Amino acid sequence: MEKIIQQKIDSGNGIIILPPGEYQGPFFINHPCTVEGNGTTLWNRGETVLVVASAGVTLKNLRVELIDRAADAYSVCSSEKVSVENVEIIGNTSGFGNEDTVPDVNRQLKLGRFSADKKNTFIFEVYSPGVSTLETDIRDINLEPSDLMPGINRIRLTVSSIPSGTFLFGDIIMRSEFNRRFYIQGAAYNSENTANDMLIGTVDSEEIENLKKRVSVMESERKELIQSVRVKVSDKEHTVSEHQQQNIPGPGGVYILSRGERISIDKYSGDKIKIHMGYKSVAHDIDIDPYAFMLGADGITSCDDDFVFFGNRDTVSGALVFNEDKSIEADLKKVPDHIKKISFVYSIYKPGPLDNFSKVNEPFISVLQNDREIIRYTATELFAETTIIFMEIYKHGSGWKINAIGQGYKEGLKRLCAGYGLIVS
Repeated sequence: MEKIIQQKIDSGNGIIILPPGEYQGPFFINHPCTVEGNGTTLWNRGETVLVVASAGVTLKNLRVELIDRAADAYSVCSSEKVSVENVEIIGNTSGFGNEDTVPDVNRQLKLGRFSADKKNTFIFEVYSPGVSTLETDIRDINLEPSDLMPGINRIRLTVSSIPSGTFLFGDIIMRSEFNRRFYIQGAAYNSENTANDMLIGTVDSEEIENLKKRVSVMESERKELIQSVRVKVSDKEHTVSEHQQQNIPGPGGVYILSRGERISIDKYSGDKIKIHMGYKSVAHDIDIDPYAFMLGADGITSCDDDFVFFGNRDTVSGALVFNEDKSIEADLKKVPDHIKKISFVYSIYKPGPLDNFSKVNEPFISVLQNDREIIRYTATELFAETTIIFMEIYKHGSGWKINAIGQGYKEGLKRLCAGYGLIVS
């Protein structure tokens, strides 16, 4: 499908409407046109996602995501003036003037635990490349100022009086030429102290200065980058690997995923699949349990039945079943229409002070069908986390895709459940 996206860009004139979905780059635009997304995400891992090498280009209604930061990689890179309308980016840009000096946004603003039924205030910094705005649809918070001036802005975030046990989760968008999104999370409890201008995020001014210096000497590097991406797009178009062409696992019969990689599993969706976690070794006896959350379009589990674990071993629909061997069986044909994503989580049960995933050597998750392993993802760079989102299976058009997540949480399962809309006592 990624090859079709590039062909669509190459052959289109005027307005090019991209289909909904997520597509791995790199992608290259070399003629005047408007490229408009329709629930479309373009992404890449460690290499530039989208390159514009023509004047007269407009980007509209897109999300462009660079998964792994790299010194010579960008979400969007351009050699010409580009018009931008409602384009959200993750990762730095090149060729967009002051926008290139914005550090890659810290996408987590953690409020922690704060006092319930009282007003709490927090302070964070954000760097604006020009006059811009901050927006949020979280009803319980207020941002001052919301209109930003060029440079580092100091923002006061005020949380209204909210009941004890309430988990606060949402996002803030900074709208400049591009949109940049970051997330707020915290929880109100009666037992906690009131936050009074607690500092929760700062901007590294040295990083900004380094970006400014890089922008001033970037032109020759940008030309080389554009040429290299042009070659990579051509190679990708004409030399797709055999297992990608046939949509089957690679050598050895098992498709090995990297973190952030997303692949279609439509080939396997007609029969049940089994998800199972393993590891190479463990430092001492640790009890690790699986959990599966069926999520709606809002990322929330709407009822307890959609949460499968050792205490709730199947769903009414029959889509998920918890097995005695701690695997979870999924029948994608039975997933209700309102469910858009299934998140597979593994958590250490009642962890002791020293129990976390740093004690587990090469933890991996396997997808099996008819007792044959077809997909594997090994999580790396885990330290003090006690809970991991290993993998997500999500609806993609009329089919299904897998996304290797590998995101860990030190706070454990309770905090994650709250983020999915479940209250755990």
